[in-house]
Amino acid sequence: MDLKQLLQQTQIKPESSKPDSETTEDDPVSETTKEEPVSETTEEQLDESEETSQKPTEESLDPRFSHPWNKLEKGMKLNRLLVFITSETKERQLTDTQAQALKQLLFKACDMGLFNKINDVKYNTETGIIESIKQLEFNDTSHKYKLKTGGSKGRSVSKSRSNIDRLMKK
Repeated sequence: MDLKQLLQQTQIKPESSKPDSETTEDDPVSETTKEEPVSETTEEQLDESEETSQKPTEESLDPRFSHPWNKLEKGMKLNRLLVFITSETKERQLTDTQAQALKQLLFKACDMGLFNKINDVKYNTETGIIESIKQLEFNDTSHKYKLKTGGSKGRSVSKSRSNIDRLMKK
């Protein structure tokens, strides 16, 4: 078999229900340039389609985010932190560089494990939004964020004394 014969056998010719007097089977260009009628949509249909496209965003929260803060996985926490950052930028009218600095600060703190406890972050499980972060401070004059660190609490560990040490100090 020749390649030309194979190509001729595999060509698919579109069949139409009504034969056109202008087009012939030998003229492939006229078949491809046919235009199908465009269906016009009414304003009611457009309104309905807009309503249906908005429903998924207005519906209930993704069930992954309905857990308490300490039960969320790291990726989910970072996602919620991004939502918090966007709300803070709108609320405090932060610039892009300030928002980027806040993002780096919060992501670094999350990596270090500062937001693991349920007390560290006030998180609404019904809406899936971080309401506030306990350790985060905003300076109104410089428009910068800062994390309050309580420092490490050093515990004094007393050595157990031997009998000789006890006798020597007396």
